[in-house]
Amino acid sequence: MRKFTTLAMVALLAACKPAADKAPVDADPVAPAVPEAKLDGPNAATTAVSLDGEGLRFVDKASGKTSLLAFGVPRAQAETALANVTGKEDDRSTNAECGAGSMEFTRYDAMTLNFQGGKFVGWFLGNEPGARAYSTMSGIAIGTTRARAKETVSIVDLEDSTLGEEFSIGSGDNAIGGMFAAPGDSAKIDALFAGNNCFFR
Repeated sequence: MRKFTTLAMVALLAACKPAADKAPVDADPVAPAVPEAKLDGPNAATTAVSLDGEGLRFVDKASGKTSLLAFGVPRAQAETALANVTGKEDDRSTNAECGAGSMEFTRYDAMTLNFQGGKFVGWFLGNEPGARAYSTMSGIAIGTTRARAKETVSIVDLEDSTLGEEFSIGSGDNAIGGMFAAPGDSAKIDALFAGNNCFFR
């Protein structure tokens, strides 16, 4: 009787155990859904945002007139200006251990604004949804190849950079920095930045 009870319990436990899911061997992995970029601010239809070594430059799409949101303006002013084009920010964060000192960040899709002491001090554009909405006045953007960039601007490769295939457009305080995804003329720009950023070199 005891032997029968033990066998019954084992059978019950086996029945309760869920069967292991077996994926077909040749099934392709499913990529996670990529969120759409917002670009739904009140001025999105009339204003473009251009990348600049001195900050961000807002361009009237009808007239071509520009206005510079310069590094050094108060945080609230910078956030309001960008939100008017891109819509509400995605998040805010802080890093007390940046190479340039403690820094605060406000992110809008692919664009991150950097702040120190309540002032706009830098920006970083990553290869994420929404990045294609930004370019320099000369048309350099995320995804531009090295060969194409060299046709319009002077690209200075930074040798032995700990950040990878780092380069700069221009020099001095007003330079725009960036990173290519790989070496070679066919490599595409993977990131662009200017001002103070949270890099560890």
